[in-house]
Order: sequence, then structure tokens, then C-alpha cells
Amino acid sequence: MTQRRPLALGAAAVLGFGSLFIAAPAMAEETPTVDTTASAMAAVTEINKETAGDPAVGAGTSTNGEPVVFVSDADAIDAEVLKSISAEHNVDKVVITGEIEAQASTDIVGGAGYFGPVAGQPEGTVGTCSVGFTGFDPQGNPALITAGHCSSDGAVTDIAFSDPSNDVENPDSVQDDGNGIAGAFGFSQFGGANNSPGAENDPTSTDIAVIDITNEALDLLPAVTDWTTAAQDDLAASATLIKNVGLPQSGTISKSGATTGLSSGGTRLNMPVRYTDGSTGIEEMEILDGYMQVSGRFVHGFLGGALTSPGDSGGAVFQGETAVGVVSGGPEEVPSGADDYAWYTLLQPALGFTDGYTVALDIDEPVVKTDVSAPINGGSDIVVTVPSNAKELSVGMGNMGDTIPVEGAEVSIPAPSEPGDYSYTLVAQNGFSKSEPVELNFEVVLGAPSVDDITSEESGVTLTGTGVPGAELDITVTREGADPVSLTATVNEDGTWSVPTELEYGTYTVSATQTFEDQTSAAGTGTVSVVPAAPAITSVKPGATFEAADAPSSISGTGIEGATVVVKLNGEEVGTATAGGAASESGVSAEAAVVGADGTWTIDLGAQLGAGAYTVEATQAINGATSSATSLVFNVAAAPVTPVAPVDPGAPADPSNPAAPGGQGGTGGAELVNTGTGFSMLPFGLAALGMLILGGGAIVFTQRRLQATAAE
Repeated sequence: MTQRRPLALGAAAVLGFGSLFIAAPAMAEETPTVDTTASAMAAVTEINKETAGDPAVGAGTSTNGEPVVFVSDADAIDAEVLKSISAEHNVDKVVITGEIEAQASTDIVGGAGYFGPVAGQPEGTVGTCSVGFTGFDPQGNPALITAGHCSSDGAVTDIAFSDPSNDVENPDSVQDDGNGIAGAFGFSQFGGANNSPGAENDPTSTDIAVIDITNEALDLLPAVTDWTTAAQDDLAASATLIKNVGLPQSGTISKSGATTGLSSGGTRLNMPVRYTDGSTGIEEMEILDGYMQVSGRFVHGFLGGALTSPGDSGGAVFQGETAVGVVSGGPEEVPSGADDYAWYTLLQPALGFTDGYTVALDIDEPVVKTDVSAPINGGSDIVVTVPSNAKELSVGMGNMGDTIPVEGAEVSIPAPSEPGDYSYTLVAQNGFSKSEPVELNFEVVLGAPSVDDITSEESGVTLTGTGVPGAELDITVTREGADPVSLTATVNEDGTWSVPTELEYGTYTVSATQTFEDQTSAAGTGTVSVVPAAPAITSVKPGATFEAADAPSSISGTGIEGATVVVKLNGEEVGTATAGGAASESGVSAEAAVVGADGTWTIDLGAQLGAGAYTVEATQAINGATSSATSLVFNVAAAPVTPVAPVDPGAPADPSNPAAPGGQGGTGGAELVNTGTGFSMLPFGLAALGMLILGGGAIVFTQRRLQATAAE
């Protein structure tokens, strides 16, 4: 913030900020222009007296001396009134201008200058700053986002906007824009909490403020001026729309402020550095999240090359259409060898200290994607494309409405089911930021009723669906090979319908039309399946274990007469048949009827099952409707190993018994099979005999030696 003396304003003007007034110059009565204009003004009075809405909005005299009346709508003026003003006031024509409204000066955008008196300073001294972004307070009232130090710790109260053309022509002075008091600071923080110095690496150290706008004549726009139209005092005429709030990214940044206008620069800057060894140099660096002491207070922010000067404080810092910061400060003198730079408050985290203030965003209008130029069926979806920065789609329907959360790029709106002409108002919104409204006009014709898909194990089925309340339904239920069933129903007040009926097992197609106010719809369809219960398996108990000799060679159970039974073992189909059938589709014999008149079925497996664990599943189907599966697990044990009896030498010969005498392997039978290596055992026998002879000789020799010794 910088302090200035207001230009051509006394203290009262600074505090009251003046008002708009017009003084007409005095003119001599004999001047023809005055007489002509007076006649035209009299005509204005007469027109507005005789016509509702006061369509006459002004008067004047053309350069050829002809009186002229300006009207907003000539068609609103009765022809007799026009004849009267022509005869009585010599006014032969009216100029159609439409409604005339004040422009430019009441449109407020980011980057505009503002000022306010500073308490404790000499009378007439004001502090000047710049608007960062337009926004909203927590209740949705208009507000501005700017820098906290612009309030001078609460010394600046009421603020007004400065005149843009004077800001450019006389940057060292300030002049109000004639709109009076704009509002007052609602919150400000410069440094830490309660405007304390703050601390490095303390994210609560910031430079942010909000201004509550109390002047209802002002129109705050979600844009930032580029100052090219300041000479016309219309900053909004050339501005960048703001669509998002985010964190700064590496690249180019822009700043808009009342002193230096629009400036841009990079986030990478050449800065002089001094190393710990005492040497110096220039290095390129980028600081997108850091802390800087600004006038002795720490500010959580980032560095950039979009240059600023006093009076730009609080101004908008943005990248493309994204608001990223507000101007906090800049160097009094740029260090030798450095790029000029500025320090900006990080906007996104700083907004968190304002207790709910938000930046105003420009949101594009939603686009209706569904073709509604032709009538659409009741209950069908109307698809609307929403802009990426919208979080909700508001759907207004006269005095009613709905708000639909936005997830993705499209929203589907169900059309009413009742025929007629409808008009909706669509608004894309993000918080208090809203798009321009889009009118959606469409015609609904009677759509087909819905028919629910139903699966039941009971023949007594209740068909259900939805339709237009009060509509009469014609329902047809069909199945191949069966006679169609015709039913009627009336749609309930809640839009649902139901009708009971008795159906045999099978799968049916249900077709329904509805008639309402002499319109008959196309048919809606659905399916109904009356399915049999799962068959029972009776030949095997769950968890049973069979000995090999008792292993099953068939699977049996009970079911519905005439049903087709499918049996699977470990997931493989082992047989199918119908009542009276003889052959399995898998080739395995299934001579018995699968489900006979007695309600039983059997699948012949052709042989006993081998050892192992088995999962058996059985389903039954009739008239195309298939049941759920019955499933169980059982086991077949392995066959035992036959033991070999010991040899009994005294038993009679039995060639059939390998262990008996005379049998193979017996003493009276053939020779035993040689299970050795196949070479002769004779050498081993001779060697053993030799060892025995040698052993005997050694004993005799020893005895003789002992006898001889004893004799000595």
C-alpha cells in the first residue's frame, strides 16, 4: 500500500467519495434550441403521462433545429398519443434507443485500484492498493480479495475505487471513480495471527485481506483487467476471465495493478548468491513455495518476475485463467546482477484464513447434448455437458428445482413421464459462482412403460413396472408353445404398477403399452422366468465316503416330472436326459427316465467311480427355465492291498497258491524265481567250504602245539 494525497478532493470528498450529479447550463429564452428542446421535453411528459411504463426516456434538438424525443419502445406508445404530441408540441418523430444504463464505472474487476483514509494520518491522506480478485463472503455476498497489509492493521476502514484514467495519467495521485463508498475491510492478516511478525516455515504467516462490498450499484465480475481500456474508465472492457484457483506452476505469471498495469514474467529468475567459501555468482532459481520477510513480517508465498510498484499491492497474480496469488511486496532496490522480481502471497492456502471467503469464477454455460428439437419420450434422459470448473448443475423447474452434483463432463436429467410442454433453467455452478442461465424447452410425449425383469420359483407371479400415474396398461405375456395371456392394470399415483398372474414353469416375454389422455405409447418389454426349484440328490449323502466295492455307478434324485436334469461331476457333465429319454448327450448310458412320473431321476455312469474326491452338481430345466444347482461332495476310498500267506511245508501241493507246496515257489513245485543279479553262487560255496577246512586244520594244529608245550 502507498499513501497519497487525493487529487482535487477535500477531506469531505475523501470520506464521502462524492456523488454523481448534473447541472444544466442557463440559456436565454429566445434561443430556438431551448424552445425546441422545451417542446420535446413537454412531449416526453405527455407520453409518459398517457403511457404505462414511461417509455419516453429523453429529448433533444437535432442540428437542423428539429425537436426529437427518445423512447425505449415506440410500439408501447398509442398512435393517438403520437398524433397529440405532433399537433401540440411540433414533434413529428421519436428516436428509438432502447433502455439506457450506466456502463463501465460500476463494473469491478481484479487489478482495479482502490483507496481509503488512513486513521492517524493527516486529513486527506489515503492509502492506495489494488484489487486482487472479486469474490464472495461465506453467505454469498460480493467481496474482494486483496493483500492484508493494505488495511494498515485496521487503520484503513471505508474504501472507494480510484478513477482508472487518472491512475494511468497521474500515478502519483488518486481520484475517486464517482461511485461513492464501495465497502470496508472484513478481515485482514499481515504476517502471523493478529498481525504478528509471523515466522519462517510457519504456514499461518500470510498477507491476505477481504473487503465486504456494501454498494449495491457495483457489479463484480470474475475477471482481471489488462488496463488497455483505462482511458475510457472501463477496465472490464478488456480483461482475462478467471475460471480456477490453484497453486503457481513453473512458467509465466502475470500481474495486474493500478500503478503499473499488466506485467508478466517468469518464475525462474537469475539471483546473486554468495557461497560458504566466500565466492559469489549468479544462479537461476525458482521458488514456488517459500517464506519472505515483507516489511519485517513473514509471508508464505512465491517468487516471480511480474514486476510491481507501490500501489500494486494486493493486485491480481494469475497464470492463464487460474488465480494463484496477490502482490505482497517487491525490493526497494534490485541487487546487482539480479533479475527484477516481486514476492506474491500464495492465494490458495491464504484463503483458508478468511473463514469462508472464495474467489469468483467465470463458469461457462452448460450445453444440452440431447436433441430436444423433436418431442422426447417421457422418462428418457436429457444429457447435459457441464464445464470442467463446475461442481453442480442447478435445474430450475418453475417454482421447483433440483441441484445435481457433477461427476465428470456430463449430467443426465430424467424427463418427466407425463406428456406436455416443459421449460427448465439450467445453471452450472461452483459455490456461489454461477454460469449464465440456459433455457431448456422441450415437449414430452407418452413414453413406453417400464416392465421389470422377474425371476420366481412360484407360479403365482406379480408383474411390476412404472408408468405415468393414472395411465391404463394393456399387458401381453407370451411364451413359445403356450397361449398368450392378456392383462390390464392402472398406474398408481406414485408411478408404479403391478398385476398378479399364474404362470407355468418357463421364460416369458412381457409387453406393455400405456394410454393417457388419448395418447398410446410404444410397448415396453421385460422378461419373467418361473424357474423350478433345484432338484434333490438322494443316492449320495453330503460328505459320504464309499469303499471301492461300493462306489457309485449312478447318481439318482428327485425333481419335477418332465424336467431335464443336468449332472456334473467335478465340473464335467456326465449325462442329460428327459422323462422317457434313453441316451445321454455325453454318450454315457442313461436308460432310465431322468425325471419320471414318480418324480425320480437317475443318471447311469456306466461304471463304478474310482478312488478320489467328487463334487456332484444337479440342475433341472423345464420350458427353457433352469433351476439353481444342488451341490454336494463325497469320496471313494482306494481298494485295499491283498496280503500273501506264509508257506506251510506240510500242506498239500496247490499249484494255484504260490505259497503252498507244489505251487510256484513251493518245495514240490517249480524252481523259485531268481531275484538276484543273475550270476552263479558256486564260487561262493567253494570258498566257504575251503574256509571251513582251513579252520579245522588250524584247530588241530593249535591243539598239537599246546600238547607239545605241555610235554616240555
